[in-house]
Amino acid sequence: MDTKIPTHAAANDQTGWKTEEYHGKKMHVCAEPRAPENTALAGHGLQWTFTVKISEDGTGPTDDEGASAKSDPGFYYSTQAVAEDMGFLRGRELIEGS
Repeated sequence: MDTKIPTHAAANDQTGWKTEEYHGKKMHVCAEPRAPENTALAGHGLQWTFTVKISEDGTGPTDDEGASAKSDPGFYYSTQAVAEDMGFLRGRELIEGS
């Protein structure tokens, strides 16, 4: 299993992206808050989603080539950290072909 190597997005990349390397590819994840869809839910009310993009060395999240995915619109995550973790999990699935 590859070691998780977190890096920061390059200056020319969109802000908010976090990058990790996995099996020689780069996974770029951006977690974003979305408007609460169910105001009856108790709690802080923030709901988070993610976008994940896979790239080769030398490219970044703004590159249109490579696999990508968004979180399921039927689900939301309660914190940015959880959304990012789920984004990296989905990124590993994309790289492994699951």
